Amino acid sequence: MNVGYSRANHKHLHTSSHLRLIDRLANRLFALHAKGPHASDRRLLDIACGRGGPALRARQRKGLEVVGVDLTPYNIVCATKSNAKPKLRPRARFVVGSALALPLKDASFSLAWSIESPAHFSDKLAFLREAARVLKPGGALAFADLLAVDAAVTASVESRLVYRDFLETWDVPYLETYDGYSRAIAHAGFRLHRVEIATKYNLDILRSYCCFFLSLLQFGPLYRWYRRYVKQLTGAELDNVYEHVRKSYRALRGGMIDYGLFWAIRS
Repeated sequence: MNVGYSRANHKHLHTSSHLRLIDRLANRLFALHAKGPHASDRRLLDIACGRGGPALRARQRKGLEVVGVDLTPYNIVCATKSNAKPKLRPRARFVVGSALALPLKDASFSLAWSIESPAHFSDKLAFLREAARVLKPGGALAFADLLAVDAAVTASVESRLVYRDFLETWDVPYLETYDGYSRAIAHAGFRLHRVEIATKYNLDILRSYCCFFLSLLQFGPLYRWYRRYVKQLTGAELDNVYEHVRKSYRALRGGMIDYGLFWAIRS
């Protein structure tokens, strides 16, 4: 589930929101790296890299040597094709592998990130331990993830059902809470440096779009026009996302989901 990063007056559901997220994580990660013991190291690990967009942006903007790891072979094929364009230097490298068992040597990187992927990991602590294993002491990690708001999720039987539907529709095993991540980060061997809870303008904007979409369904001609407009603009077919939008809106309206950006240092 891609959310991206938005502030007031940003157009949230466009590609720019995801680029803003990459840059937000990257700028603070690289600033942290510049003050650390491996400032001259130019290698970045992208954990669960998807089709390579964040890795390629980091390479182009910062001149980094990037290695991307993803569980889905098709994603690696797409990322490798994107990386094959001439004039793109330095090259990135993409390999198939699990975030919970990275096919990489101990202490082989000084920079790592995972962007909107940890929600799909079945064991967040295992992910953090693997990140710690492949990072050098003093190396820096950044990641962005959805968070469960425990008080809202457990408020009633109905709340638990709404939360369960949200997880199922997005194929997410579970979401960690802020407190849970804070403990897991420490247990994995990191020192938490900074956290930004970006629910406001981020998930709040997404919730408003969900509400708009569900309201639009009540007006046939207007919805059909909007559906054609979105397909022309983004290639997305709105009819296919109704259940996702409906179940997302219920969870977001109930205040069950937060959104966090984390930066940590390997102890």
